[in-house]
Amino acid sequence: MVKLRQEDIKTKEVLDWKGLHLFHFKFSACSMKTRIFLGLKEIDFVSHHIDLQKKENFSEYFQGITPRSLVPVLVDDGEVHIESNDILEYLDEKFPSSKLIPIEKSLEIKQMMIEENDLHIDIRNITFKFLIPKFLNKVTIQEKISSKATLNGETDQEDDKNRNFWKAYKRHGIKDDAATKSLLNLKIHLEDIDEKLNHHTYILGNELTLPDVAWFIYVSRLKSAKYPIHILHPNVNDWYESLLKRDVFAREIRVPRIVRLMSYIFYVFQKYRGWSIKKQLIG
Repeated sequence: MVKLRQEDIKTKEVLDWKGLHLFHFKFSACSMKTRIFLGLKEIDFVSHHIDLQKKENFSEYFQGITPRSLVPVLVDDGEVHIESNDILEYLDEKFPSSKLIPIEKSLEIKQMMIEENDLHIDIRNITFKFLIPKFLNKVTIQEKISSKATLNGETDQEDDKNRNFWKAYKRHGIKDDAATKSLLNLKIHLEDIDEKLNHHTYILGNELTLPDVAWFIYVSRLKSAKYPIHILHPNVNDWYESLLKRDVFAREIRVPRIVRLMSYIFYVFQKYRGWSIKKQLIG
């Protein structure tokens, strides 16, 4: 688990905080996953919203809390935890009721969550290729500050990867070949999940577990981008619709009407250009 040492943290006020605090962004996939997890376990927390659209994650204040400039970040009685899957594992151990990482499935879940984490860049590519027009996403990244948080006393290379993504996006957006590669990668994993759901109510059996929470967010994002889940992965579609009936899931994917309208207009524009997910995957 990634828990920072006190000397790694430069925004010292968080060290005195009591209770559970969560830094998050409304539309961040990892933040959404974390909030659903907290909701399912009925864990109360103090909310600290970090607006990624305004690049508040690169502010001096937030850079002093986490070396990665990413959300979510959990502060529990002054202890700072980063990386969403590590945060969820920590919370499942601390609040053992309604376990979402049961011991008998912990190894399988750990492997699935490693794979889910590796797909994060693919979901990001799909989001910024098909859902958010480049001209609406103003990319201004503050330079690293001298008082930036560290990881075991060292700068964190993951922060450089994040910064490099945004620098590349500012130059040329998401290239067609990168989007196609991400689509095919996600399709492979969805085919495997669809097969699992052919035999069970949930991904790993008949009880809800962490992979269900994580993949609900990914599937939601893909459906918003007009990925034909219902055609290519019907079991996944049925599973998704069943989870959608639960408010703890449904409230996380509600978006303002203006956002839905803009995404639809962008979809029509992409389709007119001959570039849609359905065409890429089905023809």
